[in-house]
Amino acid sequence: MTVYQGCVSMTADHIYKEDKMKGKRMIKLAVLSTILSFLLVIPALGQVTEDLGKKLCEFKAKTFKELKISSDNEKKLTEMEEKCMTARQEILARLKKNKEDLQAALAAPNPDEAKVKALIKAFNAAQVDLFNSYKSELDAELALMNPIQQGKYLMALERWRLDVCLPTH
Repeated sequence: MTVYQGCVSMTADHIYKEDKMKGKRMIKLAVLSTILSFLLVIPALGQVTEDLGKKLCEFKAKTFKELKISSDNEKKLTEMEEKCMTARQEILARLKKNKEDLQAALAAPNPDEAKVKALIKAFNAAQVDLFNSYKSELDAELALMNPIQQGKYLMALERWRLDVCLPTH
């Protein structure tokens, strides 16, 4: 299809490339929404309860077995998860401290705007670090899977999130 006035030429190739880009964009949006969903599941500014963390680890281990992830990749995934959990605990400790500092600064009779602004920046940075830790873990997990496993894994994570957020009982 050619539009002469706008000098735009749409070929089947061009349309295919646009559809392919839209598909990739949709996958990225799905991954991002899954990550954001995890952050919504985490109560009180990301303070993961041990029970929820254990349930997620158990769920992932079960899902990896169902997806028939190779034992080498399963070992890599487990090691990566442990590393990410350790890093997240440090981030959560920083986030808790930032929250307490911000609350204290705001509770002052005349809060110092510069101090509050700096504390807001630190608080937001910790939240971004928490988000990025989940995103990088998911990216690394998906990198060890084929496309079919990736799709099934994302759907399983979404089911888990819905079960945790919206229990059926």
